[in-house]
Amino acid sequence: MFNYPVEKHTIRFYKYKFSGYSEPIIVEAYNKKEARDILRQHVASRPELHSVKVISETLSIPIIGETTKMLNGVVMVWVGELSQTHWLTIDEYQRLKL
Repeated sequence: MFNYPVEKHTIRFYKYKFSGYSEPIIVEAYNKKEARDILRQHVASRPELHSVKVISETLSIPIIGETTKMLNGVVMVWVGELSQTHWLTIDEYQRLKL
């Protein structure tokens, strides 16, 4: 079994796949209600998704130093409470020497 500490009140990643679309929409939220509210707003801003069915919803929890994402072409690393935004660039993270 994995021995990763899980924070009770932390960001979770909700991944939604849509019928006919290969790329999922990934929402960062604290709970399912918040994630679905964000998803509704996102779908409302994209008319091509208005009548498309969500075919799957998955949940994952970020792991400090392991979970990454691209933000404006920059690789970001999840650092949890070490940063106000919970993310640092890969260079900033490597300088921490955790």
